[in-house]
Amino acid sequence: MPFFSKNIFVLLLGLSFLLSCQQATKPEDKSEKIIVQSNKKSEGEHSYSKFAFTKEIHKFGEISEGEILVCEFYFRNVGNANLIINSIESSCGCTAVKWKKEPVKVGEESKITVEFDSKGRHGKQYKVLTIFANTKRKVKELKITATIK
Repeated sequence: MPFFSKNIFVLLLGLSFLLSCQQATKPEDKSEKIIVQSNKKSEGEHSYSKFAFTKEIHKFGEISEGEILVCEFYFRNVGNANLIINSIESSCGCTAVKWKKEPVKVGEESKITVEFDSKGRHGKQYKVLTIFANTKRKVKELKITATIK
């Protein structure tokens, strides 16, 4: 019988060792799953470009009717994707807009040039330029103002 007891004891000791090893590896498995899950969340995030303008409104002040004035809106792409301006619309035919048609890379600066023709205009003028781009909000507005004598 003593031989039988020693074998059972060794068997039980071996089983308890195996069980304790399996339990020790389970927390590591869970942490690996958490890391994998958190990586999956970051893969689902979208990349967007983002404007950072030095100003969003330009005030020409008092001007004479018939003057043609130019202003520039400088910006930087502070997003995490190339910035593409698809189009810029003006609230009035009296403004012409020019911009770089190539993508503006992350961290790069560029400008939008606006030409305002005051011919045939009188009094206070408030013009809106609507920029359509690949930003999260899709649309950005800039404004120009003038008072024509």
